[in-house]
Amino acid sequence: MGDLNEEYDIVVVGTGLTECILSGVFGSEGKKVLNIDANSYYGGESASLNMFEMWKKFRWTEEMRRKEEERKKEIERLDTEEREAEEKRRAEAKAAGDDSYKPAPKAPRPEQAGPNPPEVFGSDARAWNQWHISLIPKFLMADGELTRILHQTGVTTYIDLLSVAGSFVVKKGVPSRVPSTRVEAVKSPLVSTMQKYYMQNFLQFIANYKEDDPTTHKKGLNLDTNTMREAYEIFGLDSWTSEFIGHAMALYAEDSYLDKPAREPIERIILYVKSMARFGNSPYIFPAYGLGELPERFSFLSAVYGGTYALNTPLKEIKYDESGKVCGVRFPHPITKEDTVIKTKKVIADPTYFLGDSKRIKSVGKLVRAICVLQHPVDGTENAESAQIIIPASQMGRKNDIYISVLSSVFNVCPKGFYLASVSTMLEDPDSGNPHNELEPGFERLGLGSGRLGEKEEKFIQVVDLYQPVEDGTRDNVFISTSYDATTHFETCTDDVIDIYKRVEGKDLVIKERKDKVEE
Repeated sequence: MGDLNEEYDIVVVGTGLTECILSGVFGSEGKKVLNIDANSYYGGESASLNMFEMWKKFRWTEEMRRKEEERKKEIERLDTEEREAEEKRRAEAKAAGDDSYKPAPKAPRPEQAGPNPPEVFGSDARAWNQWHISLIPKFLMADGELTRILHQTGVTTYIDLLSVAGSFVVKKGVPSRVPSTRVEAVKSPLVSTMQKYYMQNFLQFIANYKEDDPTTHKKGLNLDTNTMREAYEIFGLDSWTSEFIGHAMALYAEDSYLDKPAREPIERIILYVKSMARFGNSPYIFPAYGLGELPERFSFLSAVYGGTYALNTPLKEIKYDESGKVCGVRFPHPITKEDTVIKTKKVIADPTYFLGDSKRIKSVGKLVRAICVLQHPVDGTENAESAQIIIPASQMGRKNDIYISVLSSVFNVCPKGFYLASVSTMLEDPDSGNPHNELEPGFERLGLGSGRLGEKEEKFIQVVDLYQPVEDGTRDNVFISTSYDATTHFETCTDDVIDIYKRVEGKDLVIKERKDKVEE
């Protein structure tokens, strides 16, 4: 990190993807940005961890983690004392002309506070570093807003984005590829014989639609006054066909969208089809070495334009002036640990920095997510090296879909012979005491149902509280992002980026393409 200034235009708290995109964007616009994070790594909830870090996060107790931090401080103290003593003894020996001087043996170091991962996942740091496990394994839409931002800011210069091999939806326990063209609709087992004709017409409409060309519009359909439920009826689509289109193509997690204007769902489906056309196998792409690459590269973008980053730096206080507007932030200096106050007029923050503050954030539900280590491809996906699988709610008697993402060593996220899969959904019975039971249909699809787990397989399960800001931030200039949802794509994240930018600046986000190329 660079030296701290006395004042910044914007202080960003947290290095999640949302926060880092905004840091990069504001930095590229010439604003002075400071980004702090309590963690020792970039990414926050969107980080990628190696296997040792995963084991520490999910298998160590809080007491073990606390003792490990104390151990590191003790080792740092011993290293400093021994180095200083060694320098003194060497100088004394040189002054005395003692050519037989030998360094003193080092004192024993405290032992590690918690266990290492099983040896099947690696026995040392080099092996553990072959794992790049994303905490929220979401895909990017190939023609989506985040991909556009990556290209226009030049971030794609520093990362490789690879195509995901397949997009599937489950019907009666069997995964099938999601059709996105008229030809695929005819062949798809997802669509009944009676519905194939109507599905073809709908996809033809999607492929041809242009807002400024009335000849491409559907007679009797007004995207702003008709609901999506009415749009499906106009095209003659039955309840199941409508469901898999809405959930697997428009990517809604539940059905409340049906009674809202059709414009947004139609635009989402158009995005899906355009993204599908980019690579052919699926509409999704994913960065090599995991999602942690994205916030880190946006951090680099901000630094190129003079931004400052400080890890291991928790926010202690936001300060306000007499009018109730932000005037500064307080935190421990990242190097000296002395209490530091920086002037600023705007703060953008991850909601987890306001836990327990009901005036700042509100809970909007819980999601349960499992990250699974497998040794086999997922049955029913044509042995795909990567895939998204959606199990619609109606297939399980639930209100919310289950999302599955699968990645392999092709993406450099795990050693050869392993696969990483995530299973996530909104928690519908948070008081059950068994949140993992709500993922059971997903575990069955992965071959891990009813507790089945091979010798070299593993599950990391967590329940995550989801938060939204209570206010839009314009009253006091504290702008809080929204938690990442259960879906396996990042479109809701980019919606949040665009929304926060408009609240901060009072205008729409327009990113100009970077012409310069800066070397790391």
